[in-house]
Amino acid sequence: MIDDAELFAADLIGRRLLKVTTAWHHHADDRPSLVHLWLHLEGLGPVLFHTPSTGLSLRADQPHGPYSMAEHGSVSVIDDSPDVPVTWFVGQMIRSVRQIDYNDGHVGFTAGLTLQFPGGSVRLLGLVDGLLIAHDQHLGAVEAHLHEDVALARVVQTSGGCPSQWDAWTTMGQYLYLRYRHGEGTVEQHPSEDVDTWDGEESRLWTSWDDGTNGGRIELTDFLATAGLRLDPEAEVHTTPSIGPRV
Repeated sequence: MIDDAELFAADLIGRRLLKVTTAWHHHADDRPSLVHLWLHLEGLGPVLFHTPSTGLSLRADQPHGPYSMAEHGSVSVIDDSPDVPVTWFVGQMIRSVRQIDYNDGHVGFTAGLTLQFPGGSVRLLGLVDGLLIAHDQHLGAVEAHLHEDVALARVVQTSGGCPSQWDAWTTMGQYLYLRYRHGEGTVEQHPSEDVDTWDGEESRLWTSWDDGTNGGRIELTDFLATAGLRLDPEAEVHTTPSIGPRV
């Protein structure tokens, strides 16, 4: 991987987390703040997560050594700090990367990403010039303005087994193609269920995992739980295959 190459969320899916490096800005008597995060991923190398203003930027980049910031304190670089929640998942594969949006009715932007591992998930957020790693915690007032498009409003089963697959639409109107075959589950985003629309920039991988069973059948509830998706309380679900499996 070439340093400074721009990376996308889908590039991280299926990569094993090997190591975590963090850079902390020390300000006088204040608590250190996180300025940079590197995830070392199998087959990809170190990936830098940082926030240029709000939201996250991802690029291939080697960790820097400790350095000074003139008149603004210093920055220390630490490998695999146990106090950083993402280090708890070292050795695990990234199963899913989901976008987190912020909207308070006045300002809206992509605030960060949720990385899902077999052992749990962690949120990486860029809010007001700061990088935040959150795991199983409520972020106070800002939480009401954060949203992940993971609730399904409509699901139509298109194959009952070998593969098990569904067409699904989120409550925000995004079409998703859900598929499970040979023990491998995937969630793909596309503009619509029309396969002729699947080759453009709006198509990307959301989720991928292999449960090692080589199975071809899975119940919808189990698929959604593994994929990090859920049914909206008023979701419309059609469980009888109506189209037949796509190749």
